[in-house]
Amino acid sequence: MTALAVASRSFPLNRLPLAAAAALTLFAAPAFAAVQDPPPPAPAITAQPAPSPEEAAFQIKGDAFQVEAERMGAELETIMDDASLDAATKKARTDAVLTQYEPKFAAFADEYGAFLRLMAEKPENAENKADILAAADGASAQLRGVPAQIRTAIEAALAAPPAPPAVD
Repeated sequence: MTALAVASRSFPLNRLPLAAAAALTLFAAPAFAAVQDPPPPAPAITAQPAPSPEEAAFQIKGDAFQVEAERMGAELETIMDDASLDAATKKARTDAVLTQYEPKFAAFADEYGAFLRLMAEKPENAENKADILAAADGASAQLRGVPAQIRTAIEAALAAPPAPPAVD
């Protein structure tokens, strides 16, 4: 079991939007489908205790970040779907969008890491403290890497030969 999985079982992290996953799944458009692996199935939701004040506060931050990630995804899709743009223009414009959102990913990654470190210090998480702290570092790094992963997917999509037109 990964450190993040242990951390998410220690307290109800599964209620928090993992914007990185959301941002990556936004790219299910045909141009991205060829370069993206399908997402794993969502785990079954079980009854959870009421969130702590820290969890509730972070949920609000997570929801706000998810809105930003969805906005970024919509901007990127609009660019990628614009048939009037050549590959170089699409790359330049998507790079500009990703550059604009990178600080937001970095800030949320820092907040998420701080949240996990705070949760690791709670007495009820003492048994899993080391795993939660490891998850804090790993999850933060993963979130910071999302814009680069999206850039790579866009570059691959732009380099791929166009799909043949559908035959009716």
